[in-house]
Amino acid sequence: MVRMLRRAFGDDIRVTLLLIIIIAIAYPVVYVVSPGWGVVLGHGITWVIALIGFNLLFNYAGLLSFGHALFLGIGAYTVGFMYKYLGITNVELHLLGSILSSAVIAFIIGFVVVKYTRIFFAILMLAIAQIFWSLYYKFYWITGGTDGIKVPRFSILGISLENLDFTSYHHIYFYLVTGIALVLVYIMWRIVNSPFGLALKAIRDNETRARFIGINVYKMRLYAFIISAIYTSITGALAANHHRLVTPDIAYWTTSGKVVFAALLGGAKVFIGPVLGSLIYHIIESFAMRFIYWQLIMGFFIIIIIIVMPGGFAQLIKTSIERGSRLIRRGE
Repeated sequence: MVRMLRRAFGDDIRVTLLLIIIIAIAYPVVYVVSPGWGVVLGHGITWVIALIGFNLLFNYAGLLSFGHALFLGIGAYTVGFMYKYLGITNVELHLLGSILSSAVIAFIIGFVVVKYTRIFFAILMLAIAQIFWSLYYKFYWITGGTDGIKVPRFSILGISLENLDFTSYHHIYFYLVTGIALVLVYIMWRIVNSPFGLALKAIRDNETRARFIGINVYKMRLYAFIISAIYTSITGALAANHHRLVTPDIAYWTTSGKVVFAALLGGAKVFIGPVLGSLIYHIIESFAMRFIYWQLIMGFFIIIIIIVMPGGFAQLIKTSIERGSRLIRRGE
């Protein structure tokens, strides 16, 4: 058991997938006991996709983005525009449209931004994300401004869910998102453990040596940037279908902060970290929102946790498992 847990927190995919499957199994019970917490689990699983995408850029490529809400907005507004101007409600087409639009925009933006690193990259991404937010906000005749774009219930495989009650609709949404998350988490694990992923780690650890051995640093970072954007836009598209409303808030800088905080909370240096971070962040947020000044309480909790556990929950668990393993070996 201890060995399995040690492997899990050493970037083993099996326990990461098992955690998501356990949540999926527990979801009906949680929803019966408290429908609100069932919705929280739905949010948590949805954001897992964005966080593992962000972590590819942050942990593996060594690029910290303060503007990842840019791609959440692209995914969400792609869904909004597809319905508003084309009348498309099919969730498969929504996801495909979000993937294509985010890939194109990420390629154009990444062509410039991946030339920079550290704080320059972070601030540049923040500035570009705010430009897109202002476009969503100001061009109200296209985007709806602060009123946003209303999105009807999605259809899946050509079957409309418009006439379902809220509970049934949310159940279908939850298991759809869970299935997508399982597939995308596995794909990301294969990516970070591929030669491409190893090249990103080499660039992160020592860019000069990576160039010396023939790695095209610029190209590797651009690929990572595009993949990260695609993952994040998928969360935006799914969130738009879940909330059934697309507003500029999803592209605001505070949403970018949520992505960064949740990744750090779970532990960016461990593959399972963003999964834990998404779930823990949304649980803390739900508790904090019971109070008037919930943002203050939320910020206080996050600061304390990051100070006490700079490596996040995943790193804390990993360290505890290693200590337990050493104690067991000594006892033997």
